[in-house]
Amino acid sequence: MAKTPSTAPRLLLSTGSLFHLPPAHVAGLAARAGFDGLELIVNSPKMAPGEAMAAVHEACPILSLHAPFRDWSKWGGHLDSWKATTALANSLPETNHITLHPPQAGLGGLVSSRWFKRAYDLPVLLDAKGRVEYSLENMPWTESPFGRDPLDKLMDQCRDKNVGLTLDVCHLGVSGRDILSALDRVPMELLYHVHFSDSRGHREHMAPGEGELPLYGFLQRLAERGYSRIITLELEPAAFPNDDEGTLEILVDMREFMAAALEI
Repeated sequence: MAKTPSTAPRLLLSTGSLFHLPPAHVAGLAARAGFDGLELIVNSPKMAPGEAMAAVHEACPILSLHAPFRDWSKWGGHLDSWKATTALANSLPETNHITLHPPQAGLGGLVSSRWFKRAYDLPVLLDAKGRVEYSLENMPWTESPFGRDPLDKLMDQCRDKNVGLTLDVCHLGVSGRDILSALDRVPMELLYHVHFSDSRGHREHMAPGEGELPLYGFLQRLAERGYSRIITLELEPAAFPNDDEGTLEILVDMREFMAAALEI
């Protein structure tokens, strides 16, 4: 039986899938392909509250933002980049979610990881309005037989910081994880967002069907468990041709594939 619109997950397109195009152009393609909205990759301080972002939202609703994951100095630092992303979310009428990459350990992430480790309520720290939620994304993991399971550690980190989890399917794949078993371990109340794409070996963000992950079954399992938040198609630009009509055809096919598995 098909889900009712009120309980069905919303299907988004990541602007990173076509990052070489202006966001307004990507928004137009997403709307024509029937997506419910966008996850906007915040990759420049120019993506700030104002007419340009409002125009993108008008073309296709911006329902989620992806906070900067590199070049934080352009915003004045890692924490400032997340605060700027939150200010943009607060200014957009339907944006209620922000995806965050947890700061990585090591010398390069020393400063950003220091404040992050001490933070216990990110929505308060980042000045989010009540409707704006955050989730931490699982990154590709290097497994150690002697360390604690990285998925368990990340879920505990989400709870500690009062945020949810963005489960990136292809990152699970390149980490050698069984994506169905991993999904079964995540409580639905903690799962705020899904990044959806295929993988093979160490290659990420492939179009569904081009890799080796059981993506149709993954979506069916999400539906069976009653997931009703957002799922973002996040592909590599190489998955698309150079013309709008060819790109649109692929986007429609991908959205229909996702909707069929979810029985929307």
